[in-house]
Amino acid sequence: MTREELAAIPLKYTFGYSAEDHGLRQYINEEHRIAKQVYTPRKISTGEWGKGKATFKLLDTGEEFETIDSLLAGINARGTK
Repeated sequence: MTREELAAIPLKYTFGYSAEDHGLRQYINEEHRIAKQVYTPRKISTGEWGKGKATFKLLDTGEEFETIDSLLAGINARGTK
């Protein structure tokens, strides 16, 4: 799979919540067995949202990734295992 093909895969919003000091959103594509979670910190004193950090997971292997490039490598390696 190429990076362009990965970027074209639609992700469906499946879960999210906002807490006093952070928010979390989860997106999944069942066909390709991938998930994305976005954690966003929030300042308790001001309520301001910070910069979100995305992590990725292969649902069939349970492997987690910090970057798109590492997710792509995991997807491409999945077929060789």
